[in-house]
Amino acid sequence: MKKSTIRKIEDILRDYPKIDKHIEKREMELRYPVKPTDENIGGGRAENKRSEVVEHMVITIDEDEALNAFKHQRDVIDDCLEECGRDTEIIITELYFKKHPQFTLNGLVENHLVLVGYNKSYQLRNSFVEKVAKGLGLYDL
Repeated sequence: MKKSTIRKIEDILRDYPKIDKHIEKREMELRYPVKPTDENIGGGRAENKRSEVVEHMVITIDEDEALNAFKHQRDVIDDCLEECGRDTEIIITELYFKKHPQFTLNGLVENHLVLVGYNKSYQLRNSFVEKVAKGLGLYDL
């Protein structure tokens, strides 16, 4: 896998703890859009116009690409976390989900926070990153 793909997946993993806030923010932007002021002073109004604001909002939320991308990322990472073992979960949480990681991958092994050796810990991390990449469709050979 290319280094750029690995870096992209690592960025997505680091952003994972904030993804629910991103989803909520995007939904609020869609529900309450900023409307431009109407400069048409004294203009006429349609008499028999039916308001379909709610229908348009639901359609907009369902079809929004950014919102669906955030949800897809969250679902893929959740699925990968459920499938991985305890050691992989500790590695991923420490390296990517914490705002200020206390340990490196080697530090996790040296302090016996994971019950595997150096090589196996690198394999666990790399296989998790590959699974996420495949799930997101970013995997390249």
